[in-house]
Amino acid sequence: PPAPPAGAPAPSGAARSALTGLLAGTPGRLRALGVLGVVVALVFGLGAAQAFRSASGAVDRAAANADQVVRIQAIQTNVVQADAVATNAFLVGGLEPASQREAYTTAITTASALIAEAAQHQPADGAALAALNTELVSYAGQIEIARANNRQGLPVGAQYLRSASADLRAQALPLLGNLGQANDERVALEFTRAGQALWWLVVPGLLALAALGAALTWIARHAHRYVNVPLAGAALVVLVTLVAGSTGLIGVKADVDTTRDGEYAATRAVASARTAAFDAKANESLTLIARGSGAAFQEAWVASSEVVATEFDSLDANPVATGPDQQLWADYVAAHEEIRALDDSGDWDGAVELATGAGTGTGNTTFAAFDEDSAQVLSDVADRTASSLADTGGWLPLGGILSVLVGLLAAGLSWWGVSQRLEEYR
Repeated sequence: PPAPPAGAPAPSGAARSALTGLLAGTPGRLRALGVLGVVVALVFGLGAAQAFRSASGAVDRAAANADQVVRIQAIQTNVVQADAVATNAFLVGGLEPASQREAYTTAITTASALIAEAAQHQPADGAALAALNTELVSYAGQIEIARANNRQGLPVGAQYLRSASADLRAQALPLLGNLGQANDERVALEFTRAGQALWWLVVPGLLALAALGAALTWIARHAHRYVNVPLAGAALVVLVTLVAGSTGLIGVKADVDTTRDGEYAATRAVASARTAAFDAKANESLTLIARGSGAAFQEAWVASSEVVATEFDSLDANPVATGPDQQLWADYVAAHEEIRALDDSGDWDGAVELATGAGTGTGNTTFAAFDEDSAQVLSDVADRTASSLADTGGWLPLGGILSVLVGLLAAGLSWWGVSQRLEEYR
C-alpha cells in the first residue's frame, strides 16, 4: 500500500485526535456525561436483573435442597423404623406377626425407593447414597438370617439380630447423618444467598444515582436551565426502581428467614424426633433380647429419649409451627418404664408381653399413637415448607425482565437529556 502523505498523522494518531476533538470543551464534556449516564443506567439495569435472578435462583435451590433434606430424613426414619419393628417382632419368637412383617417390609422398601429418588434429585449425594444402599442390603440380609434362626428357636438368631442392628448404627446411620448435614448446609447457603442478592441492586443503583446526580449538577451550572428534565427522569426511574426493588427483595429475605426459622426448622425437629423415637423403640427390644445384659441398650434408649425431649423444646419455641402431641410420647415413656420395672424385677415374660402386646397401655400401642400423630405433623410441616418457598418471590423473574427495560429506559433518557444541551452548541 502507498505510504501516507508526508506530514499526515498516523491512523492511531488520527483516532486520538478525533476523540480529543469530540471531548474538547463544553460539548465534549457533555458527550462524556451522556456516555457516562448511558453506561451507569445499563449497568444498573443489568445489576438489578441479576439481583432478582440471583434471589429467585437461591429460593428455588433452597426449596430443592429442603426437599432433599426431607427425603434423607425419611430414609433415616424408615431405616430405624424397620429395625424397631424387626427387633420387637423378634421378641415374640417363632414366626413373627404378619402385621409386623408387613410393616418391616414396607419400611425397607420405602427406604430403598427413597434412596433411588434422592440420588436422582441430588447427584452430589450419589456416592454416599450408593454406599448407604449397600449397607441397607447387608442389613436386610442379616435380618433374614436372624429370622430363619429365630423360627427354628436357635439362639444364634439373636446374635445375628444384634449384629445387624449394630452394623446399621455404625455404618448406615452415620452416612445418613452426614447426608442430612450436607443438604442442610446447602439449604442454609441458599437462604444466605437469597438475602445477599440485594447488593446486586443497591450498589449499582447508588452508583447510578451518584453519576446522574453529578451530571444534573454540572449541566445546571453550565446551562440556562436548572433542571434537565429527561436526565432528571432517568434519575427518578433509577430511584423508584431501587426503592421498589429493595423493598421487594427485603420482603423476600424476610419471608425466607421466616420459613427457615419456622416451617423448615419444625420439619427438621419433627423428623429428628421421630428418628430418635424409633431408635429408642429398637433399643427397648434389644434390651429385652439381651436378657439381663442390655444395660448399654438402655443407655442408648435414654439418649434417644433425650433427643426427642430436646426437639420438643425446639418446637415449643418455634414461632409458626407446632409439634406432635407430647402426651403421646409421655404415654410411651410410661409404658417403657413399666417394661423396665418388670424386667429388672425378674419378670422377663411380663416385660416382653407388655413390650409386644397390642392392648391399651402397652409399648406397641402407645408408640403407635405417637408414630401416627408425629407422621401427620411431619407431613403437614414439610408441605408448608415447600408451599412457603414456592410462594416466596414468585414475581422475581418478571422483576428481572423489567429491570433490563428500566435500564434501557434510563439510558435513553440520559442520552436524550444530554443531547438537548448539545443542540445549543451547534
